[in-house]
Amino acid sequence: MHRARTLVRKALPRRLHAPATTLLLRTAAVALRGNRVECACCGGRFRRFLAYPSLFCPRCGSYERHRALCLWLDRNPGFSSPPLRLLHVAPERALEPVLRRSGVDYVSIDIEYALAMHRMDVTKMTFEDGSFDRVVAVHVLQDVPDLEAALREIHRVLRPDGCAILQLPMEFDDGFDETARAAGFLVDRQFVAADAARNGLEPRESFLLARPASDARA
Repeated sequence: MHRARTLVRKALPRRLHAPATTLLLRTAAVALRGNRVECACCGGRFRRFLAYPSLFCPRCGSYERHRALCLWLDRNPGFSSPPLRLLHVAPERALEPVLRRSGVDYVSIDIEYALAMHRMDVTKMTFEDGSFDRVVAVHVLQDVPDLEAALREIHRVLRPDGCAILQLPMEFDDGFDETARAAGFLVDRQFVAADAARNGLEPRESFLLARPASDARA
């Protein structure tokens, strides 16, 4: 699939890249229909996931990290139960429909992503203190030049009883718990116990559930 996408991009003008990729994925979703694997984000069932290069859902475009988070949200509905205001940092197509639901005041930001609601640097957000009940930042903070500043800003815009889901790729995750604590968070590392093969998960992948420490705003 990755090779096919590369060939299509070389053969077609740039304006046709997105629709051509969409057509390729829809064709793959039909060709792979089955019941061996299941996507927790869109509910699609297939004979297998695409290798794109890691396991990729041909229907919604989710990767392992997205499906793991969707499984966790299914088991912990209180995190995203409305009414609440939620900030999604660097929104991804596979997660946005899951987070942007009725009764949730959904806000997204990114410094580059054209489809985000606000073009904004996570280290210098213009939101007022305590603006959000929830923050989700998945596989983005590792690319921020000043991780500590980003965490301090996320802490600032969270309400005192709020909660954030923060995840770095595993290769950047060493010491992340301590860095988040230094920014004023109480952290609880979450793993998703599930059938890794059926759900297309990386069994070692985890994320931080981070809450503002009670004395951090004093």
